[in-house]
Formats: sequence, structure tokens, C-alpha cells
Amino acid sequence: MRKVLLATAMGCAAALLIVGCFFRNTHRTNEKEDSSATLVLKFALQNGEDHPLCQGMQKFGELLKEKTDGRITLELHYSASLGSQTTTVQGVQSGTIDGAMLKAGIISNYGCSQLKVFTFPYLFDSVAHARAFEKSSDGKALLDSLQSSGSRLVCIGAYQEGARNYFFTEKNVQSPEDMKGLLIRCQEGAIYRDIVEALGANAQSVAFSELYSALQSGVVDGAEQPISGFAANNYSQICKYYILDQHEISPNLILFSEATWNQLSEDDKKVVQEAFDQSVDFFEQISDKKDEEYLKEMKRAGVIISKVDREQWQAACDSIYDTYRKEFSSIINQIKDTKY
Repeated sequence: MRKVLLATAMGCAAALLIVGCFFRNTHRTNEKEDSSATLVLKFALQNGEDHPLCQGMQKFGELLKEKTDGRITLELHYSASLGSQTTTVQGVQSGTIDGAMLKAGIISNYGCSQLKVFTFPYLFDSVAHARAFEKSSDGKALLDSLQSSGSRLVCIGAYQEGARNYFFTEKNVQSPEDMKGLLIRCQEGAIYRDIVEALGANAQSVAFSELYSALQSGVVDGAEQPISGFAANNYSQICKYYILDQHEISPNLILFSEATWNQLSEDDKKVVQEAFDQSVDFFEQISDKKDEEYLKEMKRAGVIISKVDREQWQAACDSIYDTYRKEFSSIINQIKDTKY
């Protein structure tokens, strides 16, 4: 008798589970079709609330809310509060996080190796050159390839902030020859180590959270950050030399979980895209303005800011292109041919 009751109970539970799944899936479908349903999109951001990149996302959210009369809003989570970059990518892929803003170099490791081209040193002549390419048909096709690569990510565009530059605690570096023997913290990834070593320095792996103390204690002699990152982390207190070599000009990609994106109606996808596209001009203006302010602050703090002969630095990294030129020649040519 007990076995009969147990079997009956299990059968009922299974039936309820099937019915529950049916109604849950029906609810999700209805949500997609119901243009009046409210939708809050959870976005993971690595920078602080006042960072220009995050201010761009805030503008994106404001425009989206305005265009949908409050029906679609962005819930922004700052300062990696939803986890590391790796955790964030995994969350967006699985759909537990609706979207994120991440560097192209990070995303190239998740199914779309073509994006690695953005990590190549001295690839773009300037930030204006990079922005022009990212907005071109070739640039958009490259970003669109993220979804077709099977990454489970959808890229709707990019914010291009200022270039990444090297900075140093004690040595006034002016040429690649001055890099010899220095211990330089670089980002994770083989190509970043190759770049530092091509310049004659010794690449060091240091967690970003430990970089300030590593610079302060002499564990490393220098590192690299965009102007905004240098200022935001108060490196001017311990690093007195910053060079404008612009070795990496890489976009910050605005990503949606494919699971979330597929739940949007075609009309809503268009509105999301329009809101983001309109936010780009705002971001670029505020980013450029803030960089000018940051440079003034750095100079007041005693930081010596130098323009260097970029061709010397580019020539020192020719070996990087010898390694990757064949695989990426088509994209590199597209970039070189971009008018700006």
C-alpha cells in the first residue's frame, strides 16, 4: 500500500512539474508578445558609478526608459559587484545576467577569436580612427560576428574611450630602449605578455586589485591604463611618469545575453538599438572632456606626461604582427583603410 501511495505521489509531482514548466514557458512567450509588460534588464559593469563608461550606460538607460515610457529599464551594477569579468561572461552566457560591458580582448576568449585583433599594439592611429572603424560597416560586421560565433552573446555596439598608455613609478621612459629590464604589470593573456617583452621589459602578472600596492612596494616598475583608469585609481600618488604611447585602443562592448535578446520583440530590439546608438555621442563627448580634466589633475599632482615617438614603439612590436598577420590580415586591412 505504501508503495502504491509513493508511486501515486511521485506521479502527481511529475505531472505538476510538467504543467508548471508549460505555464512558465507560456508566461515567457506572453511576456515577449505583451508590449505593455515591464522589463528590468540587469547589467554588470566593471567600473565605478562616476566613470565615463558608466555615465554612458546611465544615458543609455535614460534614453531607453524615455523611449519605452518606463516599460524597459536598465538596472546597473557597478564596480564588478556581480563578479569578476570571467564570472560576468558566464552569467551573461547563461542568462542569469541580462547584459554587461566588457573589453573586446576579454570576449575574444569566448568563441569569437576575431575580436583578438583589438588587442594588437598600435593598430589604430588614434581614438578617432578606432571610433570610425567601429561605426563602419566592416566594424559592425566584426562586432555582429560575436553572436554568429556561437558565444551566446549579442553585441549591440561599443563605447570607445581613450587609449591605454604605460606609466612608471621612478623612470622617465621615452623610448623602447628605456623599457629594458623594467618589471611591467600587464593584462592577462599571451599577447599582452608578448607586447611587453617585445618592448624589452619583463611582463609581470599582478591582480588588478593588488596593483597599487605592487607599484608602491616596487614589485613592479610600471603598468598601463587609460587616462581615466590612472586618475580613478589615484596612481599619481606613487607614479610620476605617464607616456602617451597609445599602444591599445580597444572598445568596450555592450553585450546582451542571447537568451534575453531573443525574448525581446523585434520592435523592442530596434528601440534598444536606437537608445544605445544615441548614447554613444554623449559618451564620447563626456569621455574626451573628462580625459582633458584628468590630464590637468595629473599634471597638478606632479605627473610628467610625455608624448613619445609612436613609430619607434610600433616598430618594436613588429614581431607581434609577424605572428598574427596571416590570420587577421583581412581585418587589419579593413582597419587601415578606414577613413576618419
